Amino acid sequence: MSWKKGQAVRLLPLSEATGRVLDIYRDVQCVFGVPHISSFFQFLGTHPRFLESFWTTVRPIVQSQAFFACAHRLRADSYTRVHTYFEVPDLKSEVTRLDFSLGAREELKSCINFFCYAVPISLMLSALLSESFEGPAGSSEVPLTPAPRPKPHGRIVLVDEDSAGPVVKSIFADIRTATNADVVHTVYRAFARWPDFLQSYWTAVKPITVSELFQHSENALREDALQIVKELPGPIEFSSSDLDKMGINEADSSSLIKISDMFVHSLSAAMLNVSVARIAMEGGSMNTKSTPEDSAPKAEVPST
Repeated sequence: MSWKKGQAVRLLPLSEATGRVLDIYRDVQCVFGVPHISSFFQFLGTHPRFLESFWTTVRPIVQSQAFFACAHRLRADSYTRVHTYFEVPDLKSEVTRLDFSLGAREELKSCINFFCYAVPISLMLSALLSESFEGPAGSSEVPLTPAPRPKPHGRIVLVDEDSAGPVVKSIFADIRTATNADVVHTVYRAFARWPDFLQSYWTAVKPITVSELFQHSENALREDALQIVKELPGPIEFSSSDLDKMGINEADSSSLIKISDMFVHSLSAAMLNVSVARIAMEGGSMNTKSTPEDSAPKAEVPST
């Protein structure tokens, strides 16, 4: 039966991966310099043959300068939208109130910086995949000029929904209901490392994330991501006949397409939420005299 909106999305976490899927997961970590596997790849991991075909196809693309440049454009676009249109509260004082140690503050800052780096990468990949189901995505005119290898990011502690305490489970449930999300994004799972902070953060930003303006911004960012795909090297395409040759039946093909599109939506929202978190930890946007251009995240140029 084909997946429908509201149904749980089956994921294959790194801890349960074996064989070729595990090899690809490890390669993804190496290529991007990330400590965990995103929900997007965990979903693809439930379709091993497709995951292998997809990763083999996009691996040269995601190592290109063009890919990192496009991801940075989405990052900057999201930050500017949030800074311009929303009154983001100051959470720096909340961290002080919660008596965070210096180490915990640095860990939280590193966590937010990591998601500012990682989410637009996942958003670009999901947009590329979604477009490739519709026809050729990317352009043969964009060179595959390699980018320097990204500097590895430190480990991020993620709290699983199943193992979370009652308070965190309640917050997760409210997030899913309020945002109409099919998965709790890893940014919330990372903030759950500090339950009091997660509660304060969600209480402060919930009015933003459930607003019509936020939905409009999410849709605009999603459209930007789908348009930017044209500026990636390519083209790549996964037609219905391609999926059939991989042994993916009609129902699974339909689910693959629908869930990939769902990830474009959910990752657009996640990108905005990460921008909200970053601005909140910078002191918010209510009483700032700086402009978005002054404080927008600079390009994440991979280090050698």
